Amino acid sequence: MKTLVIPDIHHRIQNVDIALNNNEYDEVVFLGDWLDSFYEPPFVASFEDTCIYLKNLITDHKNKDKFVFLVGNHDINYIYCNNGPSTKSCPKLLPYYCSGFTGNKAKKFRKTFFDKGLKDEFFRKNFKLAHRSQGWSFSHAGIIMEHFPYGYNIDDLISKANDAWANFRDLSYSCNYLVSSVGVCRGGRQSVGGLTWCDWYNEFYPCSHVGKQICGHTTVKEPSSIAKYTDHESWNLDTVFHYGIIEDSVLSVKEYAVSKPN
Repeated sequence: MKTLVIPDIHHRIQNVDIALNNNEYDEVVFLGDWLDSFYEPPFVASFEDTCIYLKNLITDHKNKDKFVFLVGNHDINYIYCNNGPSTKSCPKLLPYYCSGFTGNKAKKFRKTFFDKGLKDEFFRKNFKLAHRSQGWSFSHAGIIMEHFPYGYNIDDLISKANDAWANFRDLSYSCNYLVSSVGVCRGGRQSVGGLTWCDWYNEFYPCSHVGKQICGHTTVKEPSSIAKYTDHESWNLDTVFHYGIIEDSVLSVKEYAVSKPN
């Protein structure tokens, strides 16, 4: 069993091509944050091209059945706004707001998805909040004990998290906090962020109740690990230039061969 783990993309679709084209794999886990970038072409793809690339990966890629798409905090608001044609204005009050979001980009997102008939059910079916494979748990920002309802184990939590994602339009839904919570350290009002917002430096910590896990979300200079070689080994791969390979449950980290912006 060989799993590729591709962290935050932020329009760097050339990195995805490198990982997919240079490896054999049984599974690919995308950790989310396809959208919004600090850079402009040619270092990254345009917003519209990234949307088209993502849509084609989900609908047309020859290995689409091997792909697992996790949702990131930079993705949710565009999905939430994908509730009308691209000619329609976006609502001004948005429950999943994230920096980088603009109404103009939301219209481009709608042009790629809603205008092509790809609506809520498409994202409920093809995206998840968390995933487990080869003894590892995957989420965009990380899983900590504060996320667990009383008596839940890791499989229970992942199931509940994906139920919460399936009901992302219902802000009162049980465990919606796993989707929406933003901690104080990230400018929110909750004590810690949920699975799309947990901060690696200020909120995250490993624990045996979660077990081994991999996340992104918080940019680090080099792949960062905590409790390495234990049963709760935890990694953050959001370095911009690295991705992971899990083979027979063992993680290795590989670097993309790409030009780096100054």
